[in-house]
Amino acid sequence: MDQEVVNILSSLKLTKEEEEDIFIDSSKSSEILEECSLSLFGRLLSDRHQNLRTLKNILKVAWKMGSDLRIVEVGNNILQFKFGSRCQSEWVEKNGPWNFENNLLLLCRWRKGMTAKNISFSHSPFWVQIWGLPFENMNDENGRDIGSKIRRVLEVDKRAVLADQAKFLRVRVEVQIDKPLRRGGYVKNAEGGRFWVDFRYERLPMFCYKCGILGHDEKHCQASSLEQSTSKQYGEWLKAGGGKKGGDEKRKLK
Repeated sequence: MDQEVVNILSSLKLTKEEEEDIFIDSSKSSEILEECSLSLFGRLLSDRHQNLRTLKNILKVAWKMGSDLRIVEVGNNILQFKFGSRCQSEWVEKNGPWNFENNLLLLCRWRKGMTAKNISFSHSPFWVQIWGLPFENMNDENGRDIGSKIRRVLEVDKRAVLADQAKFLRVRVEVQIDKPLRRGGYVKNAEGGRFWVDFRYERLPMFCYKCGILGHDEKHCQASSLEQSTSKQYGEWLKAGGGKKGGDEKRKLK
């Protein structure tokens, strides 16, 4: 239960009727349970009001699932995406992250007991490019080890290792949305060498160049002025292909 609700209830004196348990028959919910098991829940990471009707229309066009996809508002600016099959929901997850007007669409799977009040969006998957590794260390095992320092590694793109390029490794990792984006890290190899690698995030939406956290820009940063550095510690260079303006940046949904 939401902690705020718990705090309010703890200060209330319930009537005799309110204290009585209300029993429900879950055996008749098999159809709803199946529908929930095929669902994803989503919310835009934004501190400003967003037009959910426009978002729903654009998602239906972008995902191209027709009548197989139903999008329902369930409260607290959260949408439930009801798919016709497991492969459809997995396709949406695998091809994310999705951005709407430069705002990240957070997604999570249904779990038993979930409500609009207790649902938690804590992370989002991103493909991260790892730049600066010595040529002899360019393999998927090292990509997994380095990516795990960001958060849980979901996938290592072996095509990037086998392709005709030796610029970077590519890993898909969960990024925690309430922490600053990690810009890179020092790597030590078995020979004792120590070197810095850069992280570049693919399809990176709006983030703050002051605090490095997703979901707001510099104008809306809540960081204390005492904590703000004289120079920006984050920038466009964290984006894969950062600094290049192309057609994708002008699209509402990516």
